[in-house]
Formats: sequence, structure tokens, C-alpha cells
Amino acid sequence: MPRCFSTLALCALLAVAASGCDLLKSKKNETGDKKPQETLKVSVVEPTTRVIVDYEELNGRTAAVESVDVRAQVSGYLEEICFQPGQNVKKGDVLFKLDERVYAAVVAQRQADVERCAADVKSREAEVASQTAERDQALLDWNRQKELNANNATSKQSLELAETNYNRSQAGLVAAQAEFSAAQAELQAAQANLARAQIDLDYATIKSPIDGVVSREQITVGNLVESGSTRLTSVVAVDPLYVFFDVDERTLQPFRLNVLPRLEAKGDFSVKFAIGDEPFDREAKVDFNEPRLNETTGTLEFRSVAENKPNANGTRNLLPGVRLRVLFPTSLPYEATIIPEEAIMTDQNVKYVFTVDAENNAVYTPIKLGALQDDNMRVVLAGLEPGARVVTDQLLKVRDKAPVEPTVVENRSTTIVIREDGTHYPNDGSEPYRDELATTPFVGEGKEAPAEIADDQAPEAAPSETATEQSASETPKPQN
Repeated sequence: MPRCFSTLALCALLAVAASGCDLLKSKKNETGDKKPQETLKVSVVEPTTRVIVDYEELNGRTAAVESVDVRAQVSGYLEEICFQPGQNVKKGDVLFKLDERVYAAVVAQRQADVERCAADVKSREAEVASQTAERDQALLDWNRQKELNANNATSKQSLELAETNYNRSQAGLVAAQAEFSAAQAELQAAQANLARAQIDLDYATIKSPIDGVVSREQITVGNLVESGSTRLTSVVAVDPLYVFFDVDERTLQPFRLNVLPRLEAKGDFSVKFAIGDEPFDREAKVDFNEPRLNETTGTLEFRSVAENKPNANGTRNLLPGVRLRVLFPTSLPYEATIIPEEAIMTDQNVKYVFTVDAENNAVYTPIKLGALQDDNMRVVLAGLEPGARVVTDQLLKVRDKAPVEPTVVENRSTTIVIREDGTHYPNDGSEPYRDELATTPFVGEGKEAPAEIADDQAPEAAPSETATEQSASETPKPQN
């Protein structure tokens, strides 16, 4: 018994000693030397203010101020086409010539009628003058006979004869004046016929009614042109152009109450517009809007006028019928706080940034956003205190209330804007550049690899996460 008890006591002591060693070992592992965590270095900006005007982006379209379908006003066979399709023409430039011989003959005939009627008028005018002189002489004779008869120096028969001669000459004068008036009327009719014939002759030469660009001819030489029905071509005015856009009722009401009265007082109601992904560097002056809303669409149509001058290459950037993006002002100019767009993060439906407090700790800060500006700067309506420092990088590593090492940088966006055509617009002030590979389609079924990447130069495929995990799982673990 004593020996057995001694054996059991020894085993118990060994077990206690072993557990003590494991405990000391674990304590040592827990309290072993650890490298202190480095403070995260971040860039911060101090928000600045800028005068901002809020805009609503709308769809717009261009339309020609003037557009005319050219048709002949007289009939005839087409003899000559005097323009090239797409040519710039001025008002009065000759476009087509018809066979004018028939109209020239009519003009000659009407001219002869005018000359005949003019000669008749002169003859009738001379007759009126002769009848007037005869009437005046008869009146003198009659008056003299009256005086002689009053003194009993002439017979009654002579007095009656003088009176009869006067009445006869007066009737002749009236008839001559009537014939003279009829001759004048015939002359006027002949002159009107001549003017009409001359107009028809002039219409045989078809001219441009407006300044603009002429379309292609719709009929060839030798064909019969019907008056008023045959469409020959069209001329479209290209400078200036109308810019039409529709404003919905939700945007229109506050604009009419708050913004429009100020704009009308200044006389400067303009909108900015752009083609495709271009920047909004064009402007059109609003000159008209419909007096009532479209009940079907619930919108009000506005019309503005934009210049369309030729560029350095001699071409115009705008064409009638082009779809546009229009910035419609929805506020008066106001001073707003702005920060770079890349500093903003989203937590479900909450927009927030990380700011740095006085102890250089990151602080989760919800904000209320305004409009995005052309230079990728975002308006902040609420949430930022004056003097705040906003973190702009390392955002995925920043944690709320974690210490950071801030470095103040310029308050501007460093994000490069890339258009659909592959053009890069840096925000550092450098010139835009074109990246052809940015618009290269993906290689796949029916697609070929770009020529710039040869098969022997293709980069090796990076190991996938699955392969990495598999290789890691296949690595033998060290045995305890």
C-alpha cells in the first residue's frame, strides 16, 4: 500500500508540473513581443467654397431656324442645275434654270401691247387738248354774243348759235376725256400683263430664298417641272440654330417662382448644352416658351437660339436634328462647399466621408450632397463643419475612431474623366489624350484580339484565387 500510494503521488506531481509548463508556455506566447501597428498615412483636403448654380440635365434637340422646300412657281423643262449638293448658298443665288423661251415671248408680246396702249393714250390726250381749246373758244364767242345782245348790237339768232356751238364743244370735250380715261385704263392693264409676264420669266430662273446649305437635287435636267408641285431641293439655315428642350412640371414650378423673375430682370436667360459626352461649353439664349403645358407629357417646351459659326476647319459643329444634353438652371448663384467626388463613400442610402479630428483620429461623418460639378467636385449641402479635414485616399483601410497621419493636399479631384471615345481628361491641368485600347472590344466569340497585343506578348494569366487556395491547402502543415 505505501508503495502504491507513492506511485500515485508521483504521477500526480508530474501531471501538475506538466500543466504548469504548458501554462507558462501559453503565457509567454501571449505576452511575447508584438510589433506596434503603424499609423495609417492619409491625404486630407480642407473644403473650400465656390459660387454654384444648380442645374437639371434635360434632353434637347436642334432645329433649323429656317427651312424651305424649293419648288418652281412656273412650269417648264429643266435646263440647268447651278449648284453642288451640300453647298453654302446665299439668298438670291441661282439654283435651277428652266426653259424660258416661251415666257420671254410672252414678255415681248406684253411689251408691244404696252407700247400700243401708250401711243393710244398720247393720241387721246391730244384729242382732249384740242377739244378743250375748241370749248374755250366757243365759250368766248358765247360770252361776247351775250354782251352784244345786251346792247342790242346782235341778233337773237347769233346768240343762240354761239350757245349751241359751246354746248357742242363741251360734249366733245367730255367724250374725248372719256376716251382718254379708257386708253389710260388699257395702258395700265397692259402694264400689269407685262409685269406678270416678267415675273413668270423671272420665275424660270429659280433662286435660293434664304441663306443656308442646299440639299441634293430631286430632279435631273430635261424633266418637266410642274408649277407648285415638283419639289426641286431644299435649303436649310444652319446659323443660328434653335435648341428645343422640355422641362417637367416638378422642375418648372420652383424655377418659375424663384429663378425666372431674376433672370428676366437681368435679361440673361441662357442654358448650357453639350453633344454626347462633350463638356457643357456651349450656350443658347432662351427666347420663347409655350404658353401652356403639354397635357400628354406634363412638360413645357422651351426654345433657345445658339450660334453655329464654322470652326477652324470650316465646318460647323451643329446640325439640325442633333440630340443634346441641356443644363437647365434651377437655382440662383449661391456659395457652396465643395470636396472631391472620390472622397465620398456610400453606406446603404447614406453618403459619408471620413474626417480627421484634432487628435488625428478618423471620424465617420454623414453628409448631404448637392450637384456634381464639371471638374468632378461635389457640392456638400450639410454635414461638414468649418475647418474640417476630409480624407481622400486609403478609404478602404480607414476605420472610425482609428488614428491616422494626415497630410494636407490641394482641394481638387484627381480622378481622370474618360469619355466613350477613349479620350482621357486629366484634372491636373495637362492636355487630354486618346487611349485607343480603351475602346477595344473584348476578345471572344466573333472578336479578334487587338493588333497591339501579339500572341507571343500576351501577359501570363494570374493565378486564380481557387488555385491559390488549393496550393495553400496542399502545403503540408508542420506537426506540433
